[in-house]
Amino acid sequence: MFIPSTHRHAAAIMASVFLCAGCGGGGGASTATGGTSTGSGSETPASSTAVTTTSLIPEMTSSTNSTTSATTSTTITTTTSTTSTPVTPPHTRSIWSPVIDLPIVPVAAANLPNGKVLTWSAYAPDNYGDENAWGQTYSAIFDPATLSSQQRVVTETQHDMFCPGTTLLEDGKILINGGSSSQKTTFYDPSKNAWTSGPPMNIARGYQGNAILADGSVLTLGGAWSGGESAKNAEVWSPSGWRLLPGIPIAPFIGPDPRGTYRGDNHLWLFLQANGKVFHAGPDAHMHWIDTGGAGQVIDAGSRGNDDYSMNGNAVLYDVGKILKIGGAPAYEDIDAGAASYIIDLNAKSVRQIAPMHYARAMHNSVVLPSGQVVITGGQTYVKLFSDDRSVLMAEIWDPQTEKFSKLSPMKTPRNYHSFSLLLPDGRVLVGGGGLCGACTTNHPNVEILTPPYLLNADGTPALRPAITSAPPKGTYGNSITVTTDTPVASFALIRLSAVTHSVNNDQRRVPLKSSSVDGRSHQLTIPISRGLLPPGFYMLFAMNADGVPSVATSLQIR
Repeated sequence: MFIPSTHRHAAAIMASVFLCAGCGGGGGASTATGGTSTGSGSETPASSTAVTTTSLIPEMTSSTNSTTSATTSTTITTTTSTTSTPVTPPHTRSIWSPVIDLPIVPVAAANLPNGKVLTWSAYAPDNYGDENAWGQTYSAIFDPATLSSQQRVVTETQHDMFCPGTTLLEDGKILINGGSSSQKTTFYDPSKNAWTSGPPMNIARGYQGNAILADGSVLTLGGAWSGGESAKNAEVWSPSGWRLLPGIPIAPFIGPDPRGTYRGDNHLWLFLQANGKVFHAGPDAHMHWIDTGGAGQVIDAGSRGNDDYSMNGNAVLYDVGKILKIGGAPAYEDIDAGAASYIIDLNAKSVRQIAPMHYARAMHNSVVLPSGQVVITGGQTYVKLFSDDRSVLMAEIWDPQTEKFSKLSPMKTPRNYHSFSLLLPDGRVLVGGGGLCGACTTNHPNVEILTPPYLLNADGTPALRPAITSAPPKGTYGNSITVTTDTPVASFALIRLSAVTHSVNNDQRRVPLKSSSVDGRSHQLTIPISRGLLPPGFYMLFAMNADGVPSVATSLQIR
């Protein structure tokens, strides 16, 4: 369980078918921004576009063994559809903590059910090595409550877990597959602080995309960076092992990267949806539905408007059926990043271009808050591996109500290639890493913590927070739970515990909950019946008052 809150807390310290749309995109080059020593920076001018689009609407049925698909053509008029209506804080004041040292460069990170954060690097604490050359990984568990960390060298699984797939499972374990040890599978069990080996994958891979499925199994797809450039077709992990899906080849998902498949099938954005299928949102601009039933099936979902291939961009499932896509670049490296932003609305079957970020970015990270806002940190305006040049130190926050970005305070440390960000149970954002290049000058074995605007008053003082005084540790599909708060609150939201590496966090999702209350302090919350909407696993449960200020989260396991 997370540390419970029994009083008000100070904040400062501490579905169905689819789609395609025609929209404009792309951001140009700019110098380093947000207060770096390499330039003053330039901003991408904002614009907002609403369009009428023509889309492919695939036939969405229950899972079958078919490997073909039927599509029809229709015309969709884009509309604004709001699944939830969080309150937007009336200011954008924010505060960064001092830089906190870690014993490793944290290339990957994962929330643990106890509120701590597992981080890891590679065979060494500050460097990565050749494929399958090293059978160990440096890790460190960071405690946000004490700002301390504990290092451990993981040797028991003989797995160099650099550049893997990552997924949090139903029971709280973390599945880590592939990477430098390209066919290995490892599990970390936080309840026992134990690392164990799992069955090897059928296909060696690294830099792939993973997605949790409705039954708690895990889809993995892509990953030509490691294990050779042979076809990295889909397979699914379940407790019985890995199963190949011949109906889901990698070919439809490969983007037009100048380095071909080696980069073009990397870092796929994959999100389980309420219909039980997985939606592929990018980085390639052509999107798909994935049905993992039987032999599997790939269903065309049209293009992301006229958005470009957006390698090392971000996609965030910020609300039910709604994905925010931001930034990225038309190649893996040595190219200008973009600032283009889109909403992929699976409910309205549309793609809309919205106002761009203030800064072009690639290799940035994004975190959805319980309010539905999205915090964007780090990245570069010109993509260069293992470099701090043209770093964007200025953070931004995106508001789902206005669909615009606002500037937040700048970080102290560049966070580019091999950096991460994660939401903490107290509602703050943990950001860290960057580098992992041995004797280079751009290793960043440290983290910083952002206090977002919703935890602060306009004058910068801590906002008065509601507190969850009682909540059950578990919830079941289609049933309700009773939660009590110390003061009346306006809304509740679940944020799934997640794992992130290389700017990809496919675990991350926000699900607002329906609630009813008689006295404003005792609440009946309805757990959705759909396992596709709410995949099994551990979640942070937040309560928010009428001003949008969140409580400290309690831990809720859904199964």
